[in-house]
Amino acid sequence: MENPVDTPNHQAGANPSHDEIRLELKRILSHPNFGGSERRRDFLRFVVEEALAGRARALKGFTIALAVFGRDESFDSKTDPVVRLEARRLRQDLDSYYVGPGAADPVRINIPKGGYGPHFEARNPVPEPDVDDGADLDPTPPPAGVSERRPILTIVAVGFVVLIAALGGVWLGSRDDNGALTTSETDSLPRVAILPFEALDDSQTTRTLTLGLSSELILNLRGFDNLRLFAPFAARDLKDKLAFYSNDGIPTYVVHGAVHTESDQVSASVQLLSGDTDELVWGASYDLELAPDAIMALRDTVSAEIAAVIGQPYGPLTNDIRARGGAHPASLDSYLCVLQAYAYRRSFAEAEFDSVRHCLEASVTQNPEYADAWAMLGWLHLDAVRHGFVSSEQIEAESKAALDAAEHAHALAPENTLALKALSSIHHYAGNYEDAERFGRMALDLNPHDPDTLAQVGWRLSARGNYDEGGPLMERAIQRTVDPPGWYYHLPSLQSFMQGDYERALNEAEIAAAKGTEFAWFLVAINAAALGQTDKAAMALEALATRPRIAMDPEGFMRRHGASDAIISKTMSEYREAQDLVSGRNSPGATINH
Repeated sequence: MENPVDTPNHQAGANPSHDEIRLELKRILSHPNFGGSERRRDFLRFVVEEALAGRARALKGFTIALAVFGRDESFDSKTDPVVRLEARRLRQDLDSYYVGPGAADPVRINIPKGGYGPHFEARNPVPEPDVDDGADLDPTPPPAGVSERRPILTIVAVGFVVLIAALGGVWLGSRDDNGALTTSETDSLPRVAILPFEALDDSQTTRTLTLGLSSELILNLRGFDNLRLFAPFAARDLKDKLAFYSNDGIPTYVVHGAVHTESDQVSASVQLLSGDTDELVWGASYDLELAPDAIMALRDTVSAEIAAVIGQPYGPLTNDIRARGGAHPASLDSYLCVLQAYAYRRSFAEAEFDSVRHCLEASVTQNPEYADAWAMLGWLHLDAVRHGFVSSEQIEAESKAALDAAEHAHALAPENTLALKALSSIHHYAGNYEDAERFGRMALDLNPHDPDTLAQVGWRLSARGNYDEGGPLMERAIQRTVDPPGWYYHLPSLQSFMQGDYERALNEAEIAAAKGTEFAWFLVAINAAALGQTDKAAMALEALATRPRIAMDPEGFMRRHGASDAIISKTMSEYREAQDLVSGRNSPGATINH
């Protein structure tokens, strides 16, 4: 048998042979449950063979782009992130494979973050549990404080093996040099433990879903930069394990769920609990019809929805952290500051602007490597310009500060979605629409489950008149957000207005107005006028008059926000109609025809 692979990733005594590695590669690529696309399979095959040939150190993005993705000598990773994004997806494919069908494989292949050279590890085979007899892999009673009235916390692991074992679990989701937070920064993030889902019956469908939901949920949540994830084997001693990894006062949460199949119906339930108090933070159930060959589709749909609720900036977990913010230690201040900035971004209220900006400025001073704070600070500098919070003499300096802060965040963490969203927004308002779309799509590629990312990209596409792509993204953002900000409804309302569906457009505008957004009153006015609803149009114009930022120059407001000429032309025409309609109503003896 050949000598072990000689690469810097390996530890003495733990290296499999070339033959063993090639056998494992064949095992992965031929397994029907390995989710990699054909391109990512070629990617994996290439880097493994290059490493076996002794060229692991030479594996760079440029080399892979030419050999695997058909790029030419002009390839530039700064403008074409294909290798970085596909490497991220390949890592997830491998993680998912080793959570499930590859759990007992004698060799493990992975691609550590920060490079493309593979790591090969000989492992002791993990014995597969006997799921048929319903044996509990963790028979020890739950720790004190965990209610026995919640039988779901006594988890039947049903084949679930975590990605890497360490003290009964492993922290996941910390970022590396290509998007890493420092240890001190990850220490201040909330901890979320994802327990194996419980099987409530012994059907093969249920066993498959319990395993798949847990592993897929972990992978989906890794797209959110604001969490540290933990994958324990079971609930036993979980509080002690969470405490071992936590600083005092940093919040912890536990996610657990259950699956039951009866005939062609599948029921899945999930709960998010406070790890400190066992209080219910959020819960949901999903009742689904089981179509033939649809188990994986069900898994993907449900896990994506759960991840979106837990990870989103307007969800129950972040709301719980903000509600308890005063009890948290100083180490969490920067994280809370970013959450406060998200709360401000619900309505962009000028009264909240200064305090949020000062908080972010203090955060980047105290934690200069915290990319999220830099990205959000860039957004605040942009708000100063686009919402008129500064004088005209300050606009140039604020615009430069916005771009500098966002670019610094991106340099600190190239795969940080918040930095990419900030860059997308800043370029949009600078009129650099191609760059804005490029950065937005990069963020969406990294985390397609984040409703705020869906809304950001969908908003900008729709504002430029691309409703075919932007509309569905905005719709998904609204559906997946627990309490959508009012501005999420602006572009759907405009889309409906442009398509002549004034009833729907008015309804969406009124939702936005009820949530406190100022531009919504402009949308209410033009749609009420289009429907001939004089009283409602008058009420909207009266409300708009108290918002001088928009009322004094609605056309300029829309241009500053990058609206297309077609949108501006039609909305302004109907705005004048609304003014004439209301003016005619107030004229003695006027006859209204519309």
